Amino acid sequence: MLLAYFIYNLLIFIILLLYSPILIYRILTRQEDFSGVLERFGFLSKDIIKKVKDEKVIWVHAASVGETGAASPVVSELKNKFPEYKIIFSTMTNTGRNMAQKIIKEADVFIYLPFDFFMIVKRVLKVIKPKLLVIMETELWPNLIKYSKKQGSKVMLVSGRISDSSFKQYKYLGPLLKNMFDQIDLLSMQSEKDMNRILELGAEKDKVCNNGNTKFDQEYGQVNTEVKEAIYHEYKIDPKQPIIVAGSTHDNEEEQLIPLYQELKRRFDNLVFLLVPRYINRVEELEKIYNHAGINTVRRTKIEARDPAKESVILVDTIGELAKLYGIADLVFVGGSLIERGGHNILEPAAQGKLVFFGPHMFNFKDSTKLLLEHKVGIQVNGVSELIDQMDYYLSNPEILEEDSRQAIKMIQDNQGASWRNVELANRLLGRGRELSR
Repeated sequence: MLLAYFIYNLLIFIILLLYSPILIYRILTRQEDFSGVLERFGFLSKDIIKKVKDEKVIWVHAASVGETGAASPVVSELKNKFPEYKIIFSTMTNTGRNMAQKIIKEADVFIYLPFDFFMIVKRVLKVIKPKLLVIMETELWPNLIKYSKKQGSKVMLVSGRISDSSFKQYKYLGPLLKNMFDQIDLLSMQSEKDMNRILELGAEKDKVCNNGNTKFDQEYGQVNTEVKEAIYHEYKIDPKQPIIVAGSTHDNEEEQLIPLYQELKRRFDNLVFLLVPRYINRVEELEKIYNHAGINTVRRTKIEARDPAKESVILVDTIGELAKLYGIADLVFVGGSLIERGGHNILEPAAQGKLVFFGPHMFNFKDSTKLLLEHKVGIQVNGVSELIDQMDYYLSNPEILEEDSRQAIKMIQDNQGASWRNVELANRLLGRGRELSR
């Protein structure tokens, strides 16, 4: 086992050496904040150190935006259950950090996850000293887990998920993966399939349970009438106009949606199309693609200059507004599914009471896909032509659309409670409660 960790740390060291010039460039071009880079190398600010010094700490880690959303109800439950603890929330990405600071008000400190090199991890843990480390979904970092346990922390995986690709990749870790599982106190998975997969990878049965998906508990910001009216006014949209929101789209996917817009615009001439790319730095590229197709567009950040008569495609170049925009939509398409990306969170629009459309490639969200299809609140299509026909049908039959939308909210409500169950298990790990039935 010592050899496995030696090889792992050697690889991380080499990666850091190779990545350092890129980091320096990103700092010089202001793509990275210098203080954030210091955090990644284990140098926490005096302010952070002051906040956690001599305090009881719970450390919650989520990779990026999606995991941060799933973590938000967990953090709320943790703060409610453990008000005397300081909560540190870490992410890997800038977008995740920005999202966390917007939606997770209960966290006391936000940091970037330190690089998983043993010297860096030990330096951070010497300062933070968490009583409990909560890892969201699939963020299994060997050194973070190993040295957290060495200093006496309890470690739990919450809403654990093993995707098809991860399942194949984890098998190559061999004894390192088994050692990580041995050091994690509780592996709380989000579905029976994920539970079976982690058992097959070598986790001990008495440490594994299925407590559901915390994304059902996420506060998606229910859009009330007042909020909707504000959006309509700001975006210069008439509420009677049909609105399609395409969220979390990717390269080579927005191009496929051009005929969708063109055909539905021909059939419904007052249609408004909101395109929300997964990565907002691609907006300039999308402007060129759509303009080349003869389609006028306007950016969300320039919405005040929008001419409704000429610009019916709105490119959303902001972060954190997707849930609200889903709320005003008549129809929602979730991206990453027309290409082999594996899809994105389809529960988010369903929580807004929307019928959700998605493509054939949903392999990262199989359980959510199955759930939406079973409740008939999701429409899976094989391609754009089928998507056009299905959206045309529902825009032409608003009474059927309204009934299916009501079922979406009911489905979400019926599946809530995973965050509370996980925090009750955290309570047991910290020696303050009885074990829940698995």
